[in-house]
Amino acid sequence: MTAISYARPARPAGAHVGVPDLVALAAAAPAERTRMLDTYVRQELGRVLGIAPDLVDTTGRPMNSLGIGSIAGLELQYRMEAALRVELNLQMLLLANSAAELIDCLAGQFGGTRTPRCHGSAVPA
Repeated sequence: MTAISYARPARPAGAHVGVPDLVALAAAAPAERTRMLDTYVRQELGRVLGIAPDLVDTTGRPMNSLGIGSIAGLELQYRMEAALRVELNLQMLLLANSAAELIDCLAGQFGGTRTPRCHGSAVPA
């Protein structure tokens, strides 16, 4: 009899997440800030999901369809808040239409233009 494993692949040991320099983020032009945060968010999502960062779909899928549930969402929230020294609402993270929406929220906190959704205002139906 052959055993079949249905477990997802193990995460790479010591998956490195490069946190962007906070001073550089604040000083960067909006497009560069978004690029820096896109790289960071892909790394965090890849680490949590156990996949390579370049395989993370940041534009086409809601966070819950990527496999981000409440436990992974809490982990992401705590890690991103600590690394970037920002406020991130768990409800917003979990209900984001895409990782790109999360990236825009984070970018707004460094550019002085916070969007209401970043802090958990009602999600439109």
